[in-house]
Amino acid sequence: MTESERERAFDRFWRAADSYHEGTGLGLPVVRRLTRAGGGDVVLQAAPGGGLDAVVRLRPVEQPTGTPRRARSGQREEWVSVF
Repeated sequence: MTESERERAFDRFWRAADSYHEGTGLGLPVVRRLTRAGGGDVVLQAAPGGGLDAVVRLRPVEQPTGTPRRARSGQREEWVSVF
């Protein structure tokens, strides 16, 4: 895919002219919308050796606020918000 086609791939219902598989053209637009809603981004890059890499960058999660709840043996600690 050319660079302009990789950007168009995020348009709803767009499919490459030489696409030989089924699909609606909604997968990548949904991924981009959800990723951006969370403060991240997604891009398509030419992969070494051919094909594409989908690179998703997500915003780091902030440290939870609240009181830590004691975990039973063998379980991880969870955070519970206290209002």
